[in-house]
Amino acid sequence: MTLPAVETVEARLSSVRCAICKANTFAIDRRRLHADGEWKGLCMKCRYTFPVHVDMEFYQRTQPDVPYFLRSVPCPKCAARGVALDFRATLSVREAYYFVTCQTCKHSFPERSSFEAFE
Repeated sequence: MTLPAVETVEARLSSVRCAICKANTFAIDRRRLHADGEWKGLCMKCRYTFPVHVDMEFYQRTQPDVPYFLRSVPCPKCAARGVALDFRATLSVREAYYFVTCQTCKHSFPERSSFEAFE
């Protein structure tokens, strides 16, 4: 299992908004970096914490619908379909994101997840 760099995850989280205060400045709590890929994200404005999951190999093996979903996601830059899942974050019970990279042009972007949100 290869985990992404903490700095990379922090930078990519800035492309979404905090579920509480709508800011987009986040950090990863380095005191809570677990080897199993369960990290804690932290909004730098309101201090709201949320889970960030970086072990995507295990997740895709245990969630059979996700690989099919990833094949259908269009890239906003080149419009090709098919992305690689880098990590995911559950910002609230209604808002979860997959952070993906287009397999064609390597553009990285967040994709809202309907699999993680509970209503």
